[in-house]
Amino acid sequence: MLRRVAAAGCGAVAALLLVGVMRPPPVPTTAVLVAARELEAGALLEATDVRVAHLSGGEGAVGSVGTLQDTHEVVGRRLTSPVQQGEIVTTGRLVPRSPADRLPAGSVAAHLLVADERSLDLVSAGRRVTLFADTGGPAVARDVLVLAVDTPETRGVTGSLPGTGSPPRGIVVALGTPGLEAVFAGQRPDGGPPRVVAVVTG
Repeated sequence: MLRRVAAAGCGAVAALLLVGVMRPPPVPTTAVLVAARELEAGALLEATDVRVAHLSGGEGAVGSVGTLQDTHEVVGRRLTSPVQQGEIVTTGRLVPRSPADRLPAGSVAAHLLVADERSLDLVSAGRRVTLFADTGGPAVARDVLVLAVDTPETRGVTGSLPGTGSPPRGIVVALGTPGLEAVFAGQRPDGGPPRVVAVVTG
């Protein structure tokens, strides 16, 4: 009896192993973002406009360059062209990011020339600064969010051409209407665009 029970048990185990060997491997899938509904060109995407879909085949089989997998990657971005419901949303269908993407509500992005370019070594995107007019006087704007900082001009192997210099550097900041008006009220006496001194405060 024991031998029969043992034989039956071994047979069952062998059958299970055989099934496992013969069973085909699971089909690989790739997670992508697709449009949850028909979207027009220029649409500002929200989380409900897209959904995650799992397509059969690996990334090579899907074959979409710049596929996205997280809704957070597209929220707040604009479409460059119409997208049909169920169509894959790729980076190529989105307007490229710019510093203005981090613009707080109720403010505008403004590029300001900086009087002391060496001070830009202390400034980076995300920092808070106080702005002063280079012509003197009290602060024209406080607690200003820096969106981007100009990088130094890349010089060629032959250097700059005679009589030419590097363009002035500046910063892109988020300003409300009062701050913007205060900055541009300080027009330079020579008629040039206003320059500011940026002091890092946070």
